[in-house]
Amino acid sequence: MARIAVVGGGIAGLSCAWKLQRAGHDVTLLEREAVAGGRMRSERIATSRGVFVVDRGAQFVASGYRNLHAVADALGLASKRHFVGRTSNAILRDGRLHPGDYGSLRELARSKLLSTRAKLRLPRLLLELAKQRRHLDAYHPERAAAIDRESLAEGLTRVVGAEAMEYLFSPAFSSTFDADPEDHSLAFALLTTRFVLGGFRLQAFDGGIGLLGETLASQLRVRTGCEVTAVETSAGGARIGFRDADGGEATLDADAAVVALPGSLVADVVRTLTPEEQTFFDQVRYVRGMVCFLMTDRAPASLPWYGVAFPRREQIGLYGMAVDHWKPGVAPAGAGLVNAALTAEAAERLRDAPDAAVVAHVLDALAKTPIGRLDPIASAVHRWDPMLPLFPAGHLKRLAAFEERGERSQRLAFAGDYLIGPYTEMALTSGLRAATDVARGLAL
Repeated sequence: MARIAVVGGGIAGLSCAWKLQRAGHDVTLLEREAVAGGRMRSERIATSRGVFVVDRGAQFVASGYRNLHAVADALGLASKRHFVGRTSNAILRDGRLHPGDYGSLRELARSKLLSTRAKLRLPRLLLELAKQRRHLDAYHPERAAAIDRESLAEGLTRVVGAEAMEYLFSPAFSSTFDADPEDHSLAFALLTTRFVLGGFRLQAFDGGIGLLGETLASQLRVRTGCEVTAVETSAGGARIGFRDADGGEATLDADAAVVALPGSLVADVVRTLTPEEQTFFDQVRYVRGMVCFLMTDRAPASLPWYGVAFPRREQIGLYGMAVDHWKPGVAPAGAGLVNAALTAEAAERLRDAPDAAVVAHVLDALAKTPIGRLDPIASAVHRWDPMLPLFPAGHLKRLAAFEERGERSQRLAFAGDYLIGPYTEMALTSGLRAATDVARGLAL
């Protein structure tokens, strides 16, 4: 069997390496950080109240994640996966929190979040989904290239009106994907909505979301602390240049390679991209995000929901927050654990500020809402650059052209969430597909 190098130890790279190893290949995975897992990692923080588990990036998995669940089950993790204790959501409007459960038309009809006129326009989204159904396959988003014409903000305003866009849909997408509605397309919104309607009950793993990556890594040859600086491939094989944990320069020769880095970093590393590939990667964009975690002695009584979204018209500098202590086993009994995602503007403004300034921003923002001022006993701030891929108008057309490109780098495949969607399911799926692609290339 072949020697294959996988560059990048996030869930895309880990799932790719795992599948290749199961097929009998000799696989080495190179990861820059000291621990594999990427944006699907968990860390344990000891406090005076006990140990809290912080999911640094991805916060949950969903019941509809078919490939992720298949991998987890093959790893023996089925019994480690549980539904989140509470999944209801709220949205802030005019200083009040209103129920905003997106999957329940009955709850939305009862909620005072939207006017009657705005509620009457909501079925138009279902009509739009039905109209575009043949284009909407969340596992193959490039098939929606034909309808990739306008931004999420423009398209949803046209379909459901400005009020529903600003107070229902924009908060949902912004708090989930840490981006403004102008940064994603209507086609992406339709793909996401259809995917969510197909089954999206929230779940978590014992000990944090990172359990999946930790388990995969434990079964693979993973070299951590290796910063890859160059990937070159040809008909004869692949050569990977990297700096090891001691800062020394080294190379790894293989029969083929898979690059499982965020798409915005690929062109800086791969030296043998074709012109079409270079053009595609030059246009892949990611959001730079910031998330603040707060640990409290007691679970705040003002947070009976799992998620709270903050429309930008409320101007508090946060996209939303998740109440993590509803996930099993992540906080001491009775304690509180929440995380808040800063808006793009606030994250950029506080990019180089000390963590204390970020925590103060979050506490001040929450104090302006019915949630009130929290009193954390500990906190953690994570700055992500890159964080999540953007799917702006035009990205799906570029993705379709990339998938259909005539000239491809030899003995090289790519994996990452930018190829399918900004979910752990799609990142993992891209890794499984890359394993198939690189193995097929070796057989030619």
